[in-house]
Amino acid sequence: MSEINYDDIRNAWEDETSSEALQNLADLRLSKMVAYLSKVRLELASTNADDVLQSDILTQEALNIEFMLKDLLDYRRDKILKAVFSNRKPTGDMTLAEEGFYKDTQRALDNHAEFVKESLSGTTPLSKPRTKKEKTTKKSTDADLDDDIEDIDYIIVRFLQPIKEPFMGLDEKTHGPFEKEDIAKIPAANVSRWLRDGTATRIIPEDGVIPDE
Repeated sequence: MSEINYDDIRNAWEDETSSEALQNLADLRLSKMVAYLSKVRLELASTNADDVLQSDILTQEALNIEFMLKDLLDYRRDKILKAVFSNRKPTGDMTLAEEGFYKDTQRALDNHAEFVKESLSGTTPLSKPRTKKEKTTKKSTDADLDDDIEDIDYIIVRFLQPIKEPFMGLDEKTHGPFEKEDIAKIPAANVSRWLRDGTATRIIPEDGVIPDE
């Protein structure tokens, strides 16, 4: 697994801030950027107090990285919001948290539009309970991957490492075990840590077609 360095973070920041389009950012890559910042902070904390030059260098590096990461994520947030208000999906790949932010914002905007519509029609806006569909299974088939549940966000992942023990998903269904290269549709909340540590990678289907990998 390749490592991230200062130049990689600077390049990602420059690419994001110099383009109107949302750049690709995977959970694993962001996790590595954050890990590099933690590494610099740890080196700073362990530096001898008498080594003023080294302390100053590491302090400035940490401050630079903090600024670039925050600025990068703020730019991405604004691009996602712009996409929502333009009624389109961002072109670049988003992290899991960003995709959740996009979907939640889109839902909120849609709900407000419905509220305005109902208000203008003279009806009383009502909260409509969301229905929950049944979800099957242990290991997803192609049919399962096409079956959406309204109240739980799912993502499609390919496992880069095996998951030997089955686990209970947020949907209260048992998932797994999974072998390396298995593809499955799993509640986003259950797979987020695997995306960050490289155990799994996301598959974003084009036009609903699951890539053969």
